Amino acid sequence: MQLTLGCVLIFLTSVSCSGLAPRSLKLEYCVSFWAKKITCYWNPLLDMGPETTYRLHITEEAGRCQMDFGHTRSCAATQGGSACSVPVENLFAFYKINLTAESRGIQVSAPEMCIHGMSIVKLSAPEVSIAEANKSRCFYLEWNIPGDEVLSVLETEYEIQFRDVAETSWMQVNLTLSENAPGFANICHVAPFTNYSVRVRAKYLHEVSFAISGGRPPWSDWSGERFVRTLPEVPSTGPALWRKLGHSDGYGNRVVVLMWKPLTPKEANGEILGYSLHSQKRGEPAMLQCFTPNLQCSLLLPAREEFTFFVVATNMVGMSPPTKLVVPPSGGQEALLSPLPILVSPAGDHSLLLRWPLPSNPVTVYIFEWGQLPAKEGRDISWHYQPASVGHALITEAIKPGKLYELKVFTLVDGKIWASGSTSAYSKQIAPLRAPTLYPVRVWKSRVELQWEILPLEERGGVIRNYTVFYKKEGDNEHTAVVLDSSVHGYLIEGLAPSSAVTVFITVANDGGSTDGPVLTIHTKDSDYGETEILSSVLCVGFLFILLAGSLACLWKHQLLRKYLWPPIPDPAKSNLATWAPQKCVW
Repeated sequence: MQLTLGCVLIFLTSVSCSGLAPRSLKLEYCVSFWAKKITCYWNPLLDMGPETTYRLHITEEAGRCQMDFGHTRSCAATQGGSACSVPVENLFAFYKINLTAESRGIQVSAPEMCIHGMSIVKLSAPEVSIAEANKSRCFYLEWNIPGDEVLSVLETEYEIQFRDVAETSWMQVNLTLSENAPGFANICHVAPFTNYSVRVRAKYLHEVSFAISGGRPPWSDWSGERFVRTLPEVPSTGPALWRKLGHSDGYGNRVVVLMWKPLTPKEANGEILGYSLHSQKRGEPAMLQCFTPNLQCSLLLPAREEFTFFVVATNMVGMSPPTKLVVPPSGGQEALLSPLPILVSPAGDHSLLLRWPLPSNPVTVYIFEWGQLPAKEGRDISWHYQPASVGHALITEAIKPGKLYELKVFTLVDGKIWASGSTSAYSKQIAPLRAPTLYPVRVWKSRVELQWEILPLEERGGVIRNYTVFYKKEGDNEHTAVVLDSSVHGYLIEGLAPSSAVTVFITVANDGGSTDGPVLTIHTKDSDYGETEILSSVLCVGFLFILLAGSLACLWKHQLLRKYLWPPIPDPAKSNLATWAPQKCVW
């Protein structure tokens, strides 16, 4: 005994010296389960150590905790436990509840509680027996509490939660019933032709004025989810309508492609069976052009006539309101439209933000149209529509970095284009896909003239800022760099040695980066253009001059040369011998 008291004194002294007195123990709340048990919860006393043992004592009382009626039942929780359950059989009685914590001979008690078993009862989760649609915007639920936990549904309060299965947030309805029947409810003001998930929970509402620790009886667990689809109704709005215009052919016709957007589930209100497209000339009745489940219809129409088109969506209940679009005749109508200034800026690698001033006239809708540049015949265009109350739009569909997009905005008033504007932009500039092809135009003995191609628009990756020509002469250790404006596509390298090699490459740069081209080696000539030709010409002319001079000299000296080369031979017929008579000889 003395040893135990000594240990207690030592423990209290150490706790007092360290300033860590045990906190007060408190029952947070208790919950009773029908004909099963009472479970109580508390916060463990951390300053008493993890080896603390908690004991819960529950005694059934006579009256409002005036006298013990039954035996005390207990349970224990160790190793920092924070809950413990004691089995009970009768919840229609008051219970005295005590909690103690013990560690190394130190015992701490929580304030005693006196509660009625039914004031803290947690009912079992309701069971939903029926969940079915009875209208396009309503559905019907029926449920019950399992077993005999409540004598009447009037003793309970209910919470009903439901949500569109495509969403995450729940909508809630609180409900108390006014007649003793299976629980039921008509949930209305929901969307047509929509799948809903539904669940129910209950809370006991018996009229007892007993003290309750921690508030009112707790809610039951949620019932299992049930699913119901509401009935369809006619589409609430017509599809957004737009067009793509072709060029006039030799017969005065053009292809007009009418395009429309699918309705959202909240707009379609049912399964769309098809779309009806009607066309109307001025002063004539509308004609059905096509009924199709597709999202476009191609027509060959006279280019010089105005047409008004109407499209409606049809489901199993009925047709949507029509959407109207006026297509004016070709030939200068665009010049009559009011200009709409547009500002565009990148909003991400795959998005562009458009902004424009809101017009003063009552615009009904905006149409955005965009596509890659350069524009090619028959290219696919993307488009979107937006209500007229907003002066900006974020385009995220079919946008890629490094591609230049042409963007157009049209304002429509009663289906007719009133104003339009266009611009172009990159969502993000990237380094050019390649450098331009570099080639020598002329090569001299000390100079080289270079040129390079204009990169195709789809290979630039952004707005070209400059070109840099790098060249290294034979014998140099480093390249010489020359930065040129993006409008320049040629350069002359000077100061080279004859019959030498120069290495050249080009770099093209934009705001997204730069790209180097391959290295080109060029050999200069040993002489410039014309030098060899001039020398050859001089030699030829000199030779010809000498030859000509020699020929003239020969002609001039002809007689003299003849005298020496061919001496004259006397003609005997012209000599005196022809008339000479010999003298008579004397023998």
